[in-house]
Amino acid sequence: MSTQSGGSVIELFLEAARDVSVEDAAKRLGLKFTGRRHEHPQPCPHCGGTDTFAFNTVKNKWNCRAGDAGGNDGIGMAAHCEGLDLHRREGLLEACSVVLDRPVPSQAGTEDADAATARRSRLEERRRLNEARAAERAERQLDYRERERQKARSIYESAARVGRFGRLVLDYLEARGCGRIGASQWLRYASELAYWHGNDQRGRPSKLHSGPAMVAPFINADLEAIGCHITWIDLGCSPKCRPLLTDPATGEPLPIKKMRGSKKGGLIPLFGDPSAARWVGGEGIENGAAFACWESWREDTFYFAAGDLGNLAGPADPASRFAHPTLKKPDAKGALRPLMIAGPMPRPGQDPEDAMWVGEQVTELVLLADGDSERVVTAAAMARARARHARPGRAIPIVWPRPGCDFASMAAEAAKRVA
Repeated sequence: MSTQSGGSVIELFLEAARDVSVEDAAKRLGLKFTGRRHEHPQPCPHCGGTDTFAFNTVKNKWNCRAGDAGGNDGIGMAAHCEGLDLHRREGLLEACSVVLDRPVPSQAGTEDADAATARRSRLEERRRLNEARAAERAERQLDYRERERQKARSIYESAARVGRFGRLVLDYLEARGCGRIGASQWLRYASELAYWHGNDQRGRPSKLHSGPAMVAPFINADLEAIGCHITWIDLGCSPKCRPLLTDPATGEPLPIKKMRGSKKGGLIPLFGDPSAARWVGGEGIENGAAFACWESWREDTFYFAAGDLGNLAGPADPASRFAHPTLKKPDAKGALRPLMIAGPMPRPGQDPEDAMWVGEQVTELVLLADGDSERVVTAAAMARARARHARPGRAIPIVWPRPGCDFASMAAEAAKRVA
């Protein structure tokens, strides 16, 4: 008696690929390990950008802000980086081939009954092993997340309230076009905050910079701090008024903003009370603050920032993906193909933590777009944010700045003209 073995050989192949960690997949994809202990930001191999893509070797996660994609497995990361469609059999198999660094097995041939029994046993053992390892990774991730949240809370709670102290934060926001805001319930100031990057010769974290910084919390729906957002300040470095830091090993510029703890499902409060019926916000702190200044900090409004576009809009429904009208990227074989964009519809059955929360009492949610980001990607994400946060009786206008600008840069230019 014999049975066709092809499908089962493929099942073993798929199970083996599912066991490949994000770290090992990154090595096989040739991604850069940037020396930042666990987090490794870099340009996305598929979408481009500067630091839009990152993977974390402790959390076993990857994320692409430009493509609004991410996950916790090597297969998905390989598919994104190589422009493969996991919803098509050939795309899935090719992604598995990449992370395993071996060809897709032949599906031809037969096997006798004993061989089939042995193969099924191997497959079941592989599945049990994968489940056990996944559970172990999930437990480690929970422990790591809680430690990071505690560090974030400590950084935030150690910082001074902006008002009588922390005048440098007020000077920074004024220089960025946000006017003179006065005291803030949420924003804080750290006079000397370390910027850690990479490791020294003994493998210990290396302090690349230390200086003044603006610190803001990420809060959940219970108004509890789950993370913090840090912006280092240098008023002598126009126009962004942030220090210019580079990676000592590569000379590449480093981001001057960092997020610690958790951001998913949270938001950064800027001004006002979250119980307000009108909310205004977008990705960054400076944009929200500049718009608040333009509105003269309306007392009936809560101003916020999401931290990034992914946290503002949440993941997209795969069925709504579409080809960019002009941008193309080479596929794994070098052929130019349209760049696929995360679509305007939210993924069904989302978890509440997949994107920032919005109070149920909100009747007007003004979403601020960035005009200096890629227009098609941003427009799709803003439409997805509107669809995700829509409720009966809630108006959700999307406000765009002048093309090529954000609201902070527009406000700073206007302030110079007045001066």
